[in-house]
Amino acid sequence: MATPGGTERASHSLDKSITLPPDEIFRNLENAKRFAIDIGGSLTKLAYYSTVQHKVAKVRSFDHTAKGGIQQDSDGEPLYEISVQEEITARLHFIKFENAYIETCLDFIKDHLVNTETKVIKATGGGAYKFKDLIEKKLKLKVDKEDEMSCLIKGCNFVLKNIPHEAFVYAKHADSEFRFQNTHPDIFPYLLVNIGSGVSIVKVESEDKYERIGGSSIGGGTFWGLGALLTKTKRFDELLQLATKGQHTNVDMLVKDIYGGSYGSLGLTGDLIASSFGKSATADKEFSKEDMAKSLLHMISNDIGQLACLYARLHNLTRVYFGGFFIRGHPVTMHTITYSINFFTKGEVQALFLRHEGYLGAIGAFLKGAEEDNPNQYSWGENYAGSSGLMSVSPDLNPMQRARSGTFDMLEMDRLERQLVNLPLLQDPSSYIPDTVDLTEDAPAREYWLYCFEEALDGVVKRAVASQKDQPEAAERAEKFRQKYRHKLQTLRNQPFAYGSLTVRSLLDTREHCLNEFNFPDPYSKIKQRENDVALKYYQKVVKSLDELSWDQRQFALVRGLLAGNVFDWGAKAVSDVLESDPEFGFEQAKHQLEERPWLVDAYNQWIERLKGPPHKCALFFVDNSGMDIILGVFPFVRELLLRGTEVRVTTQHCRSLPPRMRYLAYDLFPVMVCYACGHVVFQVVLASNSGPALNDVTNSELQIVTERIGAMDPVIQAGVKDDKLTLVQSGSSSPCLDLSRLDKVLATVVRERGTDLVIIEGMGRAIHTNYYAMLSCESLKLAVIKNSWLAERLGGKIFSVVFKYEVPSKTQGQH
Repeated sequence: MATPGGTERASHSLDKSITLPPDEIFRNLENAKRFAIDIGGSLTKLAYYSTVQHKVAKVRSFDHTAKGGIQQDSDGEPLYEISVQEEITARLHFIKFENAYIETCLDFIKDHLVNTETKVIKATGGGAYKFKDLIEKKLKLKVDKEDEMSCLIKGCNFVLKNIPHEAFVYAKHADSEFRFQNTHPDIFPYLLVNIGSGVSIVKVESEDKYERIGGSSIGGGTFWGLGALLTKTKRFDELLQLATKGQHTNVDMLVKDIYGGSYGSLGLTGDLIASSFGKSATADKEFSKEDMAKSLLHMISNDIGQLACLYARLHNLTRVYFGGFFIRGHPVTMHTITYSINFFTKGEVQALFLRHEGYLGAIGAFLKGAEEDNPNQYSWGENYAGSSGLMSVSPDLNPMQRARSGTFDMLEMDRLERQLVNLPLLQDPSSYIPDTVDLTEDAPAREYWLYCFEEALDGVVKRAVASQKDQPEAAERAEKFRQKYRHKLQTLRNQPFAYGSLTVRSLLDTREHCLNEFNFPDPYSKIKQRENDVALKYYQKVVKSLDELSWDQRQFALVRGLLAGNVFDWGAKAVSDVLESDPEFGFEQAKHQLEERPWLVDAYNQWIERLKGPPHKCALFFVDNSGMDIILGVFPFVRELLLRGTEVRVTTQHCRSLPPRMRYLAYDLFPVMVCYACGHVVFQVVLASNSGPALNDVTNSELQIVTERIGAMDPVIQAGVKDDKLTLVQSGSSSPCLDLSRLDKVLATVVRERGTDLVIIEGMGRAIHTNYYAMLSCESLKLAVIKNSWLAERLGGKIFSVVFKYEVPSKTQGQH
């Protein structure tokens, strides 16, 4: 990364006195390989790849057939067994520290590096030449220099693709200074304005196609150089701090200083700068260092902003990202550039900044060295447990945060098992926002939920220990988890923007990351196992009672059962307290807890009218909890959807163009109408469940076993599975919430190929905390029971209020 010169640290010897905590900084170093380094004028960014060994919970079905089939459940034998196994996953580590610490860090790496296969370290940045000999001597690795700009572009592409809230708009005077942007599904094209010693303006059109279309010699080096001459301040950060305290109007000549007010005919306000440093030519007085630094910062920022606007308009680009040494997350710099962009484009273009801007060069250099592993074929996710998060360096916002200057910042990214993509049914992927409430901007909600998660911490620790009773060190690990997660909550109290927009989803995900960090992969595994066993014993009774009802009665009973099942949520304190204190609380008791109609959100009548029409072609159902929810709520509902195949009319475009020659295929109790010409089955159900554990949510591996077990009892479900009308897929998520822009690619393919025209989203996490306002291009059903009093009151209801939201896209939005 280009930096304003290389002399900032010339007068400072390398600091060898610091002691590094290995567990917190250079994590998993014993498994590290493929190093890369980006050395600027004052900061070093180190990158490496490691393999991480951690525990995962696995479930395996018992063989019931050898013992007489379904009767074994009643004899007390569990449905499946649970084992905790070791698994190896890939992780990327990025560490940022001041150049003063580089020799100590290299010594530490040399002493702890076990892997001897690594022979080369990729290097970029101006300082790579300066420290080349030191690196080769200390690490015994050959330094392979990479092009600075190509590394920068590669790194920028990588973070934009893999970190949803990477980009933000800076709003100095807003309640939340950082306003995070959802990354467009297609990140290209964009303009990158890299402000180092000078300015480079690069148009990026694809992963490998970019062009430097312009630039300027007036950049960060200009600010540093002129600032040093004017203020005698040699350090860049100190110069910015002076600017923070200054008042530029004491030095700059404004429009009103010339015309006595605004210049209306030209649209110039009185407070607009007419001449930078204009007053210094006529005023017979000394100007403060602070005022001169502020004036200089405005002058250079405005010049860069106008230049960026002209190039953006010339190339018809609306996404303009700013990075480089000049930015470095300093609020005063981001504010002046933002003001300049807004002024020159009249708000048509936004100045966008990046959370991990300082790592781009190191990430790009690493990716160049890892091309044989093709890291871009995978999706990656930020590991909140091991990442520092974004800081505000504004002393006005949090004076204590300045204490972290000169320490270490970390970013960790884990390779995900599944490649993640958008749900094809999102009406407008570019405007989709998963989360219903942004806690970064909603202070009362933020305070409540942070308090709520801290209060729940003891219960989570207790369940984590209980899930591993046979392991003596579990209590010690659980205590470390408590400390880690509590520290994260404290950080988010002071810096709610640390990991992007703060939401209930991000608080839940951070907790899951911390649990995994201390080898608690599934604290609720035994609870889920027990509840699945209990619920299965009642399945046939529930189905039998439903079959005895009239059609109208059955539809309401199915919905009521689905809602009652959703009550069994161990993530809701009001429910977990009841389940722990009253072991007899069951499915029927949950029904009595439900709000009577009319519900808080009640589209039941519209749903019933829709059911009287032609069946849907394919339903995608995002399921929620194990036990009563999935077995007694979801499966009877799914069974009814499958049975609608007896009433179907062919609705696909292919079949509609053919003569109406149909034939019936009978599968026991499962008659399905099929197009005679192409054999296209009209109705199907896809159940999407979590890929990994979170709370008591059912995982795909658990759902496979549960479905097989239910199929042994129910010929409708059995036929659905056998004939591929009932399909189980992984969502790609390991969260109690749901981000429809990051789903398993296999799921997206199934949705597209089967012509899905109904999406059902169940549960508070998936349908209330997220996706409540999600707009889809097909019909959707969002349903949940509100199991939190504070949230219920905020929505205008009370605890156990019901949300039953049926939505149909307008014809102008297109039919899928």
